Amino acid sequence: MRKSIAKSILVLIIVFSHLPLFAEDGETLEPITITVQKGETLSLISERHLSDPKRWPELLKHNKIPNPDLIKPGLSLVVPVFLRKPVVGVTEFVMGQVEWNGTGGKGPWVPLKLGQELHPNDQIKTTGKGKTDVHINNVGMVRILTNSHFEVKGAEKKGGAVTVALFKGSLDAKVTKSNPPTNEHKFNIVSPSSTAGVRGTEFRVELDEKLSSTISCFEGVVDVAAQGKTVELKQGMATFVEKGKSPVQPYKIPEAPRLKEE
Repeated sequence: MRKSIAKSILVLIIVFSHLPLFAEDGETLEPITITVQKGETLSLISERHLSDPKRWPELLKHNKIPNPDLIKPGLSLVVPVFLRKPVVGVTEFVMGQVEWNGTGGKGPWVPLKLGQELHPNDQIKTTGKGKTDVHINNVGMVRILTNSHFEVKGAEKKGGAVTVALFKGSLDAKVTKSNPPTNEHKFNIVSPSSTAGVRGTEFRVELDEKLSSTISCFEGVVDVAAQGKTVELKQGMATFVEKGKSPVQPYKIPEAPRLKEE
């Protein structure tokens, strides 16, 4: 009897470990096929595509590759669902020079593609007139503007607020309102000088050369925190946060154009 129960449990473990995963918005993740590019190593591939880079032996086993030395340019690899990173968002518009880094800034930068999936710790850089629109699952749209450096952090827990980081430049965001309404933040933007937390709103975050930030609220409410102080921005208001200091009292701004999809 015990052997029968143990066997049943083992079967269930095997089945569930190979079931499709789900993205943050409930869409089923599928296996992906990648082609090894010149200069790519097994370590780099694992950093870019695996939820845990240390599981690279499982990637080799799944592709029936007996030796890591066989990972060479032109080789196709299937990344199974149970090894994949969670998908936080996808690019919906790309213009000009925009680059992507899937290893938290450690590996090489490559051109960002339209429709490219984004995972935790993926980074994006725009230069010149480059900009891109990113759809963040269960959040809304983020437009990364010219000469900016951005990172997707993801959610600390399932269903929790999604966090992104702005290291340089500026971005616009259009966050959908929660249904039913909630006081919990669903989206956080962290910069070197402040954190902006929102529930559902349109707003802009801009960093100057000294990495001080200006946060402007075009619709809804934005909570801006720095150095232990939080100010609430309502529609038509903004605040300035000098790096290392608290946010100034909110002030009125001219009416801004509404954020529209490209």
